Amino acid sequence: MTTATVVICTYNRHDMLRRAVSSARGQILPSGLSAEILVVDNSRDANAQAVVAELAQGDGLALRYVSLPKPNISRARNAGVAQSHGDYVVFLDDDEWCAPGWLAGMITTAEQTSADLVFGAIEPVFPDGMPLWDPSGRSLARDMKLPSGSFISINHDPAISGLWIGTCNALLRRATCLDEPDTFDTALGVVGGEDYDLFLRLWQRGRRFAWSAEGKVWEDIPGNRITMAYRRSRAFITGQQYSAITIRRARSSALAALIVLIKGAIQVPLVAARWAWARRRGHSAADALELQLRMVAGKLFWWNLPLERG
Repeated sequence: MTTATVVICTYNRHDMLRRAVSSARGQILPSGLSAEILVVDNSRDANAQAVVAELAQGDGLALRYVSLPKPNISRARNAGVAQSHGDYVVFLDDDEWCAPGWLAGMITTAEQTSADLVFGAIEPVFPDGMPLWDPSGRSLARDMKLPSGSFISINHDPAISGLWIGTCNALLRRATCLDEPDTFDTALGVVGGEDYDLFLRLWQRGRRFAWSAEGKVWEDIPGNRITMAYRRSRAFITGQQYSAITIRRARSSALAALIVLIKGAIQVPLVAARWAWARRRGHSAADALELQLRMVAGKLFWWNLPLERG
């Protein structure tokens, strides 16, 4: 019997959690496959416990609850891994929801390809309207339009998909990916980037990444997360995360830091020139180029990333 645990980490988002858990409990599984749902409540006062108890009633996959009162997404995910029992651990964010065949599709891809990690599509839903800086919403969507079982790289190819791999809607094989005491680096648990850090380590160890066309979920993107102010801040931090993690995980951190510095020094003026040209002419790409500029600028300030200490 192949087993899986769907881990949903949550923090003060009860309505979204209800939808995520309900969709996960409603999965239709083929013979020979069983699964459970594990909610990790990262709120300080365990305020999702009653919600989970309510959701546990009725038919559906088994549902368990864990409280972890110190807010830190890495700690929450580590608790999910430690408390899970499945051959596979599948992460679903609390603002996502899935169709009944989602989990079977993810696991089938892993079984047929022997991949260590499997990633599925994320279709963004904009309840407050589309972002003005990206009317198509492509930059917030993960849809590689590849056949199931296609092997993919850790390196983002923007020609294939706006978003690349992330812990949201990801399957990890326990035997080959979750064999360390603390899977996710807790130092990154407040600022983010803990998933890329894990994937980079697994990639360096030769683990294989695959795509599941059937493993699609939907994600709510509220209005406060598509404002330019929010995206500017996130773009800069994303640049910091990329450089800090690349340098920390390199064989020679000094050499990696020098390469990052040189690349950043080249990219910043090039992107700045494109942004200035687009802005002067009122081109629609100006906002997107500004976000790209902030991201490459963030690469030069990796040392200022506020990591959790201790």
